[in-house]
Amino acid sequence: MPKELKTAIIKWLLENENQWQRVNACTEAFREYIYNKSGNYLIGGEAVIEFIAAADKLIYSK
Repeated sequence: MPKELKTAIIKWLLENENQWQRVNACTEAFREYIYNKSGNYLIGGEAVIEFIAAADKLIYSK
């Protein structure tokens, strides 16, 4: 996964701290990097989902 995509995801998470269901909303915001038009995973799409969840947990876990 490119560093630029990771940076964009982290920036989105930080800017949307109070977003309802933040991980789901972030996944939707970066949908084009995860799923194709048929709704199937792109190559590396699962890694993007895992990164979103892990980044959210690192940033917001107490």
